[in-house]
Order: sequence, then structure tokens, then C-alpha cells
Amino acid sequence: MPMNRILVTILPLVLAGQVSAQIPDSLLVIADDSVRAITLGMTAANTALFDKEFEQAELMLEEAERISSGLGSAFVAAKLIRERGIVEQAREDTGAALQTYQEAYAAFESLEKPGMLVDILLRMEQLYFNSREFDLAEKYVQQALDLLNAHPDLPLYLKGDALNELANIYGEQGKHAQSLEYADQARAIYQEAGDDTFAFGTLLNSAITLRKMGRSAESVTRFRRVEEYARQGKVDYLLMSVFINLPPALLSANQPAEALAVNQEALDFIESHPEHKEFRYLAAIHDNFREIYASTGDFEQAYAHYGLAVANRDSLTSLEKKREIARLETQFESRQKEQQIALLGAENETRQWQLRMMLVVLAGALLFIGVLVWQYRRLQQSRARISEQSDQLKLLMKELHHRVKNNLAIVSSLLKLQSNRLEEESAARAVREGQHRVEAMSLIHQRLYQTDLVTKVNMRDYIIDLTENLMRAYGYEPDDFDLQLQIERQELDVDLAIPLGLILNELLTNAFKHAFSQVDRPSLAVRLTGERDLTLEIQDNGPGMTQDQWQQRGKSFGKRLVHNLSAQIGGEMEISGDNGTRFKLHVVQRKAA
Repeated sequence: MPMNRILVTILPLVLAGQVSAQIPDSLLVIADDSVRAITLGMTAANTALFDKEFEQAELMLEEAERISSGLGSAFVAAKLIRERGIVEQAREDTGAALQTYQEAYAAFESLEKPGMLVDILLRMEQLYFNSREFDLAEKYVQQALDLLNAHPDLPLYLKGDALNELANIYGEQGKHAQSLEYADQARAIYQEAGDDTFAFGTLLNSAITLRKMGRSAESVTRFRRVEEYARQGKVDYLLMSVFINLPPALLSANQPAEALAVNQEALDFIESHPEHKEFRYLAAIHDNFREIYASTGDFEQAYAHYGLAVANRDSLTSLEKKREIARLETQFESRQKEQQIALLGAENETRQWQLRMMLVVLAGALLFIGVLVWQYRRLQQSRARISEQSDQLKLLMKELHHRVKNNLAIVSSLLKLQSNRLEEESAARAVREGQHRVEAMSLIHQRLYQTDLVTKVNMRDYIIDLTENLMRAYGYEPDDFDLQLQIERQELDVDLAIPLGLILNELLTNAFKHAFSQVDRPSLAVRLTGERDLTLEIQDNGPGMTQDQWQQRGKSFGKRLVHNLSAQIGGEMEISGDNGTRFKLHVVQRKAA
């Protein structure tokens, strides 16, 4: 990581501190609403960027946006859009972050805030830099520089940041001369602005670039200047970076003894400062030891330190570790067997070529495996989000069915009250029948919110409840009634269950009203059969009614309802009058639920 980016991430982290599981009270008691909203937004951004506590960051952002909505301040709103962009960037959602930054840019542009525009442009540049789209990254830095040149009153450090980003872009592209030029310009501006820490951080970057260019002596000189500043100011992370990068420069300058001394000091420093004891630092230090000892011919020490470096580099697989250890062992033994190697030179070259090819193949395989693992993790995250959304949708659907059921219950109660107030029996009966239809639909929604299946209805339970409710409504007791149920289709989609339930309600109501007045013991059979083709049968032991008789009795509302609902679900109704009335509804070509 280039040094300026280390500074950009480390310095705010020191300011951010620890974030608790809830919004800190110190943020909520700020008297000025504008200051409180902005402070909450900035803290949310730092929480996402450094602590990776995205839920906590979202909570603070939402609170900040709630406060901002009552202020009517375009500047506060724009600042919060910027902080949301930082949160999306921390989530590594490049598309969302870029879109949010563009919204923030448009907001600050309308407010004529050039300093914030430069900040947004450099943040968008970082998105493209991290995606290795260097042409676009350079384009945004140039736009920032144009703004800075047009507004010379802006803080100097912003221009230093922009030039530093150009140095990073050219460095990543291997254009070291241009990278060095812009790094030196950025350092001069930081010094003019009085920002010594960033100036020396940029000086360290330029030292690394000089080493890559083969200008080892100049590189060592710049590293030493940074080292002196870091020791005087006790800037530990700068000193740690010098310790890690100076030994390779000294080794390139043919100073292995000095390189060994600096690297040993780095190891001693990290052992005495546990807060800096990180795997990446330890791995780099032991890698430096390996290079130094290998250059002096001490392959035994090189082998030992390589093993320590591997142990601290958690990104390597065990296969890579074994292969590299085997390579070092071969290198160590080769010095002891020079005569044998000389005699078998040609064969050894062939084997080395084969080994290199194997390494290339294995590296490709490992890269492929890494991509697969990454894609698998992304897929798992996507599945987890989908599962969470599905659970939320189920909860919402249950709540919806619950509310519909309650509303239908209110309608049913109103109809019942109305029927009790009507003196004309025919009108009261019509209202009660309407009440029964409402209750039939209400039962459907009750079944839906009481189970985990928010789109399917348990037909056995529904038919039992509906039949028993109607039986009691028409004055029959279960002990004096023969009820037979044959339910093969246990569940139906709600789109089919509601019209089918209303049809069943009409046919059962018809039976209870007309079929049992002249029988000793009422009998009623309800059957719901079939998988692909669905059949609903209702048969009573009344006087019986044929298809013609059914149609001759006029077109009541109930009959029209049965007819229309049957057509709606693609059903065909058959009526026969053998041993009572049998209604048979056949719904063709229904796919199994």
C-alpha cells in the first residue's frame, strides 16, 4: 500500500476511537441539530471504514438523516450523502458508492463548494484506482487539479493529495519517473502547508519508487530522512514502514550488513511494541531476512526465516508453503552438491524448467480456486440476503392476512348487527348470507397468518371450520348430524382457495337451508380430490335436485356467484338428484401445488 494511503486510513482511525453497540450518548446530546447530524454522519463513516460495523454505521446514518430532514439545510443533506458514499465504499460496493458520490457531487456543485467537490473527485478516483481502472482514476484527479487551479484559496493539502494520487497511479502502472516527479511535487506542497507527517509519508513513497528504479543510494538517503523524522516525532507507523522498506534498498546498494542490522531492529521494535505486532509486518521482516541471508550464501538461515514468513502469511495455502520450503531445501543442498549438479547440469535445467511450468500451472489453479471461493462467498452472502428478505416478506404477508382477517371480522360483525335490526325477514336473511360469505373469506386469511405458508391454505382445516360454523349458524348440533369429509388435497394456493371457499360456502348454505327440513337425521358429505385435476363434491340426503331444477329456480345472487366463480377458476359444475342433491365441481388442468 502506498504510504499516503496508509496515512489516510490510519489518522482518522486514531480520531474515531471505539464505537459502542448503540449510538453514543455524547453524540445525541449535542445541542445544535446541524452539528449533531454532521457528527453522526462522520462517525458512521469511520465506523464502517475502520471497524466494519455496518449495522452500527447504518443506525447512526439513519438518525443523522432523520435530523437532517427537519432542518431544510442543503449543505447538511449533501454532507450526509457523502458519508453514505463512504459507507458503501467500505462495504466494497463500488457501484453503489460511485452513484452516491455522484449525487453528493451534484449537491455540492449546486452549493458552489469547490473544496467538497475536490474531496468527492478524489474519493471517486480511489474507487477506480482500487479497481485498477487507471485511466478513469487519472481523469478524476485531473478534474480535481483543474478545480484547485481555478480556486487558489482552497487548502494547500488538497493539491498535495491530488498530486500524491497521480504518483500512486503512475507507480502502479510502472511509470516510476512520472510517479517520482508527482510525489516530489506533493511533498513540496505538504511542506508548504505545514503538514510534515504527510510530507514525510510522501518522501517514503518516493524512496520506494527510487529503489524500484535502481537508484538505491538515493533511496537509502530518503529512507534515512524519514527514519530520523519518525524517531523524533515518535511516529511509529512511519518508523515501521521504514524498517520494512529500508533493508531491501540497503541490500540493493550492496550493504547487506546494514540491511541485516535495520531488519533486526525492526524485529526488536515489533517485539517491544505489541500494538504493531501484525502478521503482515512479521512476514515482511522475515522475508527481508530471507533475502539478506540468501544474498550472503547462508541458505540455512534463509530457509529458517522463510518458514517463519510463511507461518505469518495467512493468504498462502499449505501446498504453496510445502512447495516453497522444498525449493529452499533444494537450494540449500545445492551448495553442498555442486559437483553433482555440474555433472548433471543438462538434466537439472530440464527439471528446473518443468518445475517452473508446474509452478505456473499450480499458480493458475490456485488463482482459479481463489476466484471460486470468492464467488462462493458472494453467493452465500447473496443467499443470506435473499433468505432475510424472504423472512421479512413472510412476516409482512402474515401481518397483511391478519389485518385483512380483522377487517373482514369487523365487516361480519357490522352485517350481523344490521341483520338483527332488520324487521323484514327476507332482507335480514340476505344480510346474514352476506355475513356468511365474508366469514368464509375471513377463515381463509386466518389460516394464512396462523401458518408459515403465507400463500397456501390448509383445506382440511378450512373445510371443517367452515362447515361447523354454518352448521351452528343454521341451528344444527354435531351429535345430531352425519358429516363425512374426504380431503385429498391438503393445501391449495390462496388464488384458488378463496373462490373455491366461496363456492363451498354457497353450496353448503344451500344444503342447510333447503335439504334437511324433511329428513330424520341430516347427512352431508364433502370431498376434495385429485392432484392435477381438482374435484369438489357436496352431497346431502335431502329430497334431491337435478341440473334442470337448479336452473329453473331463478338466478339468485348465490347462483350467479357460484357460476361466476366457477368460470373464474375454469371449473365445470354438475348437479344430480340421486339420493339427495350432489354438486360436483370439476376444475381441469390445475397444476399441483
